[in-house]
Amino acid sequence: MGVDLRFIPTAAKRVLDRKAFYAQLVVTDACNLRCAYCDEYLADAPLVGLDALRRRVDRLDELGALVFDFLGGEPLLHPGLAELVAHAKSKRGGSNLATVITNGFLLTRENVRALSAAKLDFMQVSVDTLEPTELSQKAVRPLLPKLRLLAEEARFKVEIQTVLSERSVEEYADFRQALEGLPFSFGFSLRHEPGGRIAIRGRRYLELLERHGVFEGVNFYGEHLREMLLGDDSRPWKCLAGSKFLYINAAGEAQWCGQQRGWRIPLETLDLDGLAANDEHKPCESGCVIGCARMVSHTLGEPLRTLGASLSLAGQSLRARPAEPVGQGAAVFRSPCPERDQTGERSGQGR
Repeated sequence: MGVDLRFIPTAAKRVLDRKAFYAQLVVTDACNLRCAYCDEYLADAPLVGLDALRRRVDRLDELGALVFDFLGGEPLLHPGLAELVAHAKSKRGGSNLATVITNGFLLTRENVRALSAAKLDFMQVSVDTLEPTELSQKAVRPLLPKLRLLAEEARFKVEIQTVLSERSVEEYADFRQALEGLPFSFGFSLRHEPGGRIAIRGRRYLELLERHGVFEGVNFYGEHLREMLLGDDSRPWKCLAGSKFLYINAAGEAQWCGQQRGWRIPLETLDLDGLAANDEHKPCESGCVIGCARMVSHTLGEPLRTLGASLSLAGQSLRARPAEPVGQGAAVFRSPCPERDQTGERSGQGR
């Protein structure tokens, strides 16, 4: 299977219409890890009820969402996750896209098979370092058995996502060597401060990113990233969070993104007029590296400028996705959200 051909013309309509395009839905604030850089988990948070989550998917679909990210906390803590993915994929005849963003430690043969049966499209596994550190518990060594299980069983595409920091940039060659042979793609997140502003600077980060191709295909704002890494945040852009991009917290409230919590509205009261009202500049735009919000904003807000990246992503996505597990010769895919797992963002617990 690959991305349904119907996705592309429907997605193209979002350039001109008033509807949403991309939604991130928190299924729980609880997490099995305690990463120091994460400020968005609650150790004993309850799971959101499956019926409530289904209703949120229904409402997001009514508002036009074509892409769903299911995240936490750690979404694999939710026993109804596969059912929720299946519910989302029941919309639009399955021509939409569904992703689970996880730290991977709770993967089992049973839940990987269940997510495959639910027609999950992508899984993003957040892995930062070779060994656990005070900053991040998401490390290669203890996670390797789970990653090998994914390679054996998954019928969805998998990306390993790494927060770029002083530690990870120094050991990235060894990091990749440790994962050699696994049929996954790889991406980066840029470490940011609370609020989403970039927290790393320097040419060595830029060189690493360019060497590993992060600016190819799905990078819709490469020049912005280059400039920010070199200390220049001045290039203007318009954030479409709350409009084309929606973030739904565990309470069922829409907010601009995981880091901006000043604007909140119950999802059930959000309508197309509310989406249109958020089609405006945000005060937090300068220096922002919230990847999914930026990807959507540049793709739909600057369609001619980002056409090449869009066509490249579409070309990769339309390659046949295997019916067999990814470990059996499957093509890999770079995540549509290249900076998803960022310091302070909803990520350290499986985001």
